[in-house]
This record gives sequence, structure tokens and C-alpha cells, in this order.
Amino acid sequence: MPVFWGDIHNHCTVSYGKGTARRTLVAARRHLDFCSITGHAFWPDLPMDLETQSAIIETHLGGFAKLQYFWPSLLRELEEANRPGEFVAFPSYEWHSMQFGDRNCYFNAFDVPLIDAENPRDLAAKLAGGRADFMILPHHCGYTRGRRGMNWDSFDERNSPIVEIFSNHGSGEADDSPYDYHHTMGPRTGESMVRHGLSLGYRFGFYAGTDSHDGYPGHYGHGCTGVLAPSLDLSSVWDKLKNRQTVASTGARMAAEMSLADASFGGETDLAAGSRLLLNIEGTAPIEAVDLVEGTSGGWEVRRLPGNPVSSVYRPGRHKIKVECGWGRFGKVSDWEIRVRLRKASLRGCQPCFRYSSYAMEEKTVQEEILECGETTAAWRCRAAANPAGMMGGTHFAAGGTQGVVLDVDAGEGAVIELETAGVALTAGFKDLVRGSVAQPISGFCSPVVKINRATSEAEFRFTHEEQFQPTFEAEDGWVYARVRQSDGQVAWISPIWFSR
Repeated sequence: MPVFWGDIHNHCTVSYGKGTARRTLVAARRHLDFCSITGHAFWPDLPMDLETQSAIIETHLGGFAKLQYFWPSLLRELEEANRPGEFVAFPSYEWHSMQFGDRNCYFNAFDVPLIDAENPRDLAAKLAGGRADFMILPHHCGYTRGRRGMNWDSFDERNSPIVEIFSNHGSGEADDSPYDYHHTMGPRTGESMVRHGLSLGYRFGFYAGTDSHDGYPGHYGHGCTGVLAPSLDLSSVWDKLKNRQTVASTGARMAAEMSLADASFGGETDLAAGSRLLLNIEGTAPIEAVDLVEGTSGGWEVRRLPGNPVSSVYRPGRHKIKVECGWGRFGKVSDWEIRVRLRKASLRGCQPCFRYSSYAMEEKTVQEEILECGETTAAWRCRAAANPAGMMGGTHFAAGGTQGVVLDVDAGEGAVIELETAGVALTAGFKDLVRGSVAQPISGFCSPVVKINRATSEAEFRFTHEEQFQPTFEAEDGWVYARVRQSDGQVAWISPIWFSR
């Protein structure tokens, strides 16, 4: 089945954030398969200390009032954007809680009210009385309990089939996970994180969402979710989300399959002697390592599988190349229209790696768009901001401001890529690109730059593993999931499989 990619957790100006819903959906349609715009709606235990929390009170109460007013029009725009076979959209709103941890409420219909409650149990009971199917999904779980971190005592897997493992807050998987929390709300802590919830016996899959507030869903590096679905329509996408058949990614669109005995990821199985564990992963850059994380109520263990070898020897065949643009002086933006042509090679596809740039906050249009992806040519346009890390003191874990597209190429002997943009022409043979990248500034030192990254061979971006699975722990029940890390720092998590003996 095809893998469809989306962002189901992002915000815009309908509550508090930037960018209209219409512009947000235009951005989503240009590089995603599905999307939900999440409005900030309720916070029953909002701290009401005017001396210390005045700004938070003003922001949130104002955002909640805005969503109440714009909720009917947001529902209409989401319904209009939902086009089977082309793009899937569905509504959601955010319910905050200091005591229980934040949740997002999702619906598979477009005639739904905003409903509040004092706790997640009562919220679920009220939503169950409506006409639409719903999910209540925790997000940024890792914060300290009592400070909007996850209170697992309030979790109900019947209404929460998947849990957010990554967003622009960082990864809430576990302390050994890359991408720590650096938000003003504090650090991530073990009692709140996702793996702790699994150890408590709860069964849920993983999703990643940007949690952006800039009206740009799917920001590369801030989180997206992949589902293997038979078709691109609301019913199919909803079914895969509810059945935990998901891959959560920081941004790279890694296709993944995982099975244990007769169960696929998100599923359950009875282990027998000789049960096989199978992994098949396709990344966008060299796969550096794959971690198998196994656990029970008694504990967990991370077992690292070595990644693929990386070679500078060119062999004709399938390769992936990321073409990237941006850089330049801080505070500047650069407009791009890039065209590439392949010689002695053919193009399988183009995967956008577009992201929000600070220029977009107040603009009414979106620049990023793939214009062409043919047999031997591709073209796209975008606008890039200088990397935030270029400013003194920049600390964001995903500090890149560049835009990119990953080209999936069948390359023959003597294959060449030719690139033209902004008066710059770059030509490189694949034989040289497997050794290293090439780049060209537009107009000298500290000016914007276009870069053709190193060509990654299929032997580097494809990972397969098969073993006779032997549970580490003696307990009757357990779970296992996979965490994939690429050499470019992109990470993906494959939802667990639960097993009994």
C-alpha cells in the first residue's frame, strides 16, 4: 500500500497563531497528503495568577474566544479542502490541562461542536454522545506531571489509539531519545514520557505533528505522520490512525514495514517458537542505526542494530539526492526557482522537504510548490530564510532554514544531474556525487547558496532485518517497536507490536 504523509497537529490564526486557515490549507495541499488544523479551545485549570501569568491568560483566553467565533467557518473550509483521492482534511481542537496533560480532539465529520470538560474521562463521555467518531490524542507528553505533562492515570487507550512522540517541542519518547525539550515549560521527565506509558501496559501507536503556530503544516524537521492506506480518503486515513498503523517522523518520509509473527505494526500477536521479526525500511539518506525497543511492565531494553555501510564507490542503480537552498545573512530571505535535468538517469519521484520560514508569518501567499516532476526533469519554487543558528545565541534543535527536495533517481553509467537557478548552473556526475556534495553561492561570500547533497545509494537508504525473535523478558506479555536514525539526524518511530506467550 502507498504511504501517505500528513500533519494533524498545527495551529493558525483561528485561535492564536499566524496565517489564515485558507493559507494554511494551501500550504498543506502543496506538500502533504492529509492535515488537520487544530484550534486552541479550552483550559479548565488555566493558572489565573495575574501577577505571574498575565500574558498566558491574555493569549489563551483571547485565542479560545477567537476559535469559538471562527469554528463554523473553519469547519466549512476543512470540508471544502477534503477531496478524496487528492487531499484529506478533518477538524480538531486542543484541550489543555495542567493536571492531566494536553489532549487534541479529532473528528471524522464536519458538523461537530466545541465541547469542554473538567477531565479527560468526562470529555470522552460528552464526545461519545455526538454523531461523529472521535479520538482524544495526547501531545508533548514529556513535560513534568502537573505542568502539562502526561498524567498516565488519566489515559484511556479506547479513545487514544495513538500518542504524539515528537513535535517541535522535541521527542517525548524517553530519556535516551534524541531531541530533548527546551521550551519554557521545562524539561522532559521519565514519568510522563511515551515509553513509560507503554511500560504501564497501555497500548497505543505513535504520531508526530509539528505543533506549529505559523500556519505552515508539515514543517520539515518538526514532525509528520505516515500511514499505509489503500486510498487517499478520510475513511482510509482515519482507519489507519485509529488502528495504530502509523510511522512518526521528524520530517523525512521514511517508508517502513515491521511485522512479528502474523502481526504488522500497531497489531497484536501470539508468539510461537520460531516467530520471525521482519523490518523493511526505506529512508531518504543513509540509515545510520535502527533501535529495537522491547519492554514489559517490568522494564524495557534498547537493542541497537548496526546501520548500513556508506561507500564512495559508484554503482549504477537507484539513488536519492537532496537538492537544498537557502543560507545567507541572518534576517534575509531568498527566492528560488530551481530546475534540474538528468542525463543517463530517470526520475522516480520528488519528496518535498519544505518548511516554514519567518517571512511567511504575515504573508497571504505560500511560495513553496513543486512545479514539475517528470521522467528526467523536475522544478520547484520556494523562499528560504537564513538559518536561525546563524544568529548569535540560536539554540533551536531544528535550526535549519533551508528548503529542499529529495530526488529519487534510477541512475545509469555516466549519470549526470544539471541544475539551474538564479543565474547559477551546477553540473555533477553521480560518480563524483557519491564521494561528496557540491554547492554554489549566488553572489559571493555570505550570499544564499544552492547545494546538491551527496548521492545516497539504495544500499545505504534501504534497511532490511530478519531474525527469530527471542523475548528478552520472562513476562507473558510484551511489546516491541523500532526507532530509525539517518545520518542527517532525521528520526522515525514505527508503532509497536504487542505479543503474548
